[in-house]
Amino acid sequence: MIAPLPASRRPLALLMHNFVCCLLSNLVLLAVVRMACWFIRAMRPDLTPHATRLFIGMMAILCAFDAALTFLVFADAGGPWAIYHPVSAFFARTVAYALAAAVALALARRAARRNARERHANERSKDGALVIETSPYSKSTLPM
Repeated sequence: MIAPLPASRRPLALLMHNFVCCLLSNLVLLAVVRMACWFIRAMRPDLTPHATRLFIGMMAILCAFDAALTFLVFADAGGPWAIYHPVSAFFARTVAYALAAAVALALARRAARRNARERHANERSKDGALVIETSPYSKSTLPM
C-alpha cells in the first residue's frame, strides 16, 4: 500500500496533478481539432480550416473563462474549495494552456516545412529542369 503524502507536500501534488490533467486534456483537444480539420478538408477540399489558429483561439477563450471563474467565483471560496488553492492552480493551468499552444505551433511549423519540401520536389523533374503543371485535370506538365 502506498503511504499518503505528508501535509506539507499535498498542495504541490495537487498543483502537479492539476497541471498534468489540464495538459493532457488540452493535447487531446488538439488532436480532436486537427482530426476534425482533416476530415473537413477531406470532405470539402474548397474549405481550408486552419487547425492551429482554431486551437489557439480555443485556448485563449478557455484561459479567459478559466480566469473569470478563478478570480471572480472561486477566489474567496472557503470550506472544501480552500484545499485546491484556486489562484495558484490557475497559473499551473495557464502554463498548460501555453504549452499546448506551443505544441500546436510546433506541429504547424513542421507540417509547413514538409509541405514546402514536397512542393519544391514536385516543381523539379528528374533531370533537374523546372516543370510547370499545365492542367490539374490531366496532370500534364510543361518542362522549362
